[in-house]
Amino acid sequence: MPERSPDSYREIIAISFPIIAAMAGRTIMMFCDRLFLAQHSQLELQAALPAGILSFALLCIFYGTVSYSATFVAQYFGAGDKDGCSRSLAQGLFLTMLSAPILAALAIPGSLLFNLSGHTSEVIVLEKIYFQILMFSAAGPVFTAAASSFWNGRGKTVPTMMAVIAGAGLNILLDYLMIFGKLGFPEMGIKGAAIATAISSFIPGTLLTIAAFTGKTAVEYKTRENFRFSKKLTSRIIRFGFPAGLQIFMDIASFTIFIFIAGRLGAIDFTANNLAFSVNNLAFNPLLGFGFATTVIVGRCIGMGRNELAVKVTRRTLFLSLCYFVPLAATFVLFPHFYTRLFFSPDSACTLEELTSTAGKLLLIVAAWGVFDAVSLMYSGALRGAGDTKFVMWASGLLAWLFWIPGVIYLYAFRNAGIVTLWLFTSFYIAIFALVFFLRFRTGKWKRIDLLGKIEISTH
Repeated sequence: MPERSPDSYREIIAISFPIIAAMAGRTIMMFCDRLFLAQHSQLELQAALPAGILSFALLCIFYGTVSYSATFVAQYFGAGDKDGCSRSLAQGLFLTMLSAPILAALAIPGSLLFNLSGHTSEVIVLEKIYFQILMFSAAGPVFTAAASSFWNGRGKTVPTMMAVIAGAGLNILLDYLMIFGKLGFPEMGIKGAAIATAISSFIPGTLLTIAAFTGKTAVEYKTRENFRFSKKLTSRIIRFGFPAGLQIFMDIASFTIFIFIAGRLGAIDFTANNLAFSVNNLAFNPLLGFGFATTVIVGRCIGMGRNELAVKVTRRTLFLSLCYFVPLAATFVLFPHFYTRLFFSPDSACTLEELTSTAGKLLLIVAAWGVFDAVSLMYSGALRGAGDTKFVMWASGLLAWLFWIPGVIYLYAFRNAGIVTLWLFTSFYIAIFALVFFLRFRTGKWKRIDLLGKIEISTH
C-alpha cells in the first residue's frame, strides 16, 4: 500500500486524531479534577486554577525546550535518518534529568508569589499546598514531552495517545479516591488532587520510554546504541527549543497575572472566570493538539524538501480545527446553563443565577476567541515546525507584555473594569496574535531556516 502524502486529509487526521485524543485525555483529567474539587469545596476550586497555572508557568521553559525535540525527530524522519531520530530522543531524556532537581527547588520560593496575589488567606493556604506538590513532581510532564517526541515526531501518535489516556485514567481514579476519601484513602481534598496528579504525570513518559527501548523499535532505530549525550545535538535543540519554551513561559506567565487580577474582582467574577477557563479547556486543548500536529507534519515536509506541502498542511489543519471548534462553540452559546450548573457548588459565594449571568457572557466570548485561537495555533505551529521559533517568541512576548498585560492592568486599576470587559480585551489581543502569525507565515521567511544544520552532527 503506497504511503499517503503528508498533506492529505487522511494523513493529517491519522496523525492529528491521536494527538487530539491525548490532549482530550488531559482535558478530561483537568475537567474532572476541578469538577471533583467543586463538589468538595469552592475554595479548593478557586485555589486550583491559579496554582496549576503558576506551576506550569515555571516548568514550561523546560517543557517547551524538550518538546521541541519532536521537531528534530520529524525533520530527521522526513530526511530518512533513523539514527537522528533516536539521538534526538536521547537528548530529550538527558534534558529531562537535568530539569528534575531545578524544578523541585522552585517549589518553596515559587509558593511565596501567592502572598502577592491579593487572594484571601484561606485560598492562599490551599494554593501553596497544591502548587508545592505539583512542583516537586514537575519533571513528570517534561518526561512525557521527551518520550512522546520520538513517537509524535515520526507521526506514530497512537502510542502517545494510549500512554496519556492511561495516565489520565489513573489520575481521575486517584482524584476520586484521594479527594473524597474512598476505599480506605483519607479525605485529602486539594492535597489529594495534587498527589494524584503527581503520581499519574510519570505514567505516560514511563510507558513510552519502555516502548522505545524494547522490541522492534529499539532494533530499527538503535535507541539503546544511540542513548548517549551529544553536545552538538543538545546545543542545537536548546538553540531552537529554548525560544519555544520561553514563548510558552511568557504566555503562561501573562495568563497567570490575568488570573491573579481576576481573583481581586469579587466572588462572582472570580468564580465565573475560573468556570469559563475550565470550559475553555474543552476547546483549547484539542486546538492545541491540531497545532502540535501542524508542527510535526510541517517539520516532516521540510525534512523531505517539500515546502509547498507544508503550506497545504497548514491550511488543511486550520480547516479541520474549525470543523471541530464551531459546533462546540455553538453549545457555549446555546446551553450556558449546562456548564454553569456543572461547576456550581452549594457553598459558592454567589447564587446560580448570578454565576450564570456572568459566566454566560464569558462563554459567548470564548465562542468568538476560539476562532482566533485556531488561526494563531495553526500558523504558529507551522512556524515552529520550520524552526522559526525566535520570531514566535518575540511576537508572543512583545504582544503579551507590552500590549495585553498593560492593557489589563489599566482597565482593572484605572477603569474599574469587570471580568467581561477584561475578556473582551483579551479576545482582541488573541485576534492580533492570529493576524501576526498568519502574515509571518505568508512572507515565506521560514523556508530559509536550516534547522538540522548542514554539517553532520556528531554522535558522540
